Amino acid sequence: MSTVLEGIAVVLGLAYLVLAIWEKRSCWIAGGLASALFMGIFWDAGLPMQGLLQVFYLFMAALGWWRWGRDSSETARAVSKVGWRYHATILASLVLLSGVTLLARNTMTDLQAIVDTGSSWAGVLATWMVAQKKLESWIYWIAIDLLTAGLYLNAGLLASSGLYVVYTVLAIIGWKQWRQSVRLQATSS
Repeated sequence: MSTVLEGIAVVLGLAYLVLAIWEKRSCWIAGGLASALFMGIFWDAGLPMQGLLQVFYLFMAALGWWRWGRDSSETARAVSKVGWRYHATILASLVLLSGVTLLARNTMTDLQAIVDTGSSWAGVLATWMVAQKKLESWIYWIAIDLLTAGLYLNAGLLASSGLYVVYTVLAIIGWKQWRQSVRLQATSS
């Protein structure tokens, strides 16, 4: 795949994340376009789970667009927090989905396949949380982004690896921004 296409996907991916941090519904358009490009890029790089993940992200872009409603404060979905049971369910789902996928792929000892699979399923779960505007989604993304940066670096996708390092920093900013949003909602209620 062309490094030009990877560069365009990286720019769109950055646009998605910055717009998501600021709770702008248009983030889902940029995210959907980035996913469409990354789908082919990752498949060509030998990362099938990352490629399939992009198909899911396309569907999530549509769901996120719909769930977030309009950007106006009167109609926009509010950021909310989740409890420990929610996290336990997310983490148990991650272990189960990753384990089943690795067994099906017969790659229980291949580190790249383990990271590819685990980070893909974690991305699915964290993206679901973003679409629901769950504050803690950013914590998951910090860990996922660091892991994925290493995976892409190992696969020779330098621009994508760099993007995920930047994503890690932006996820920290996103956590702070959304946490402030939750606090403002609490004081205005």
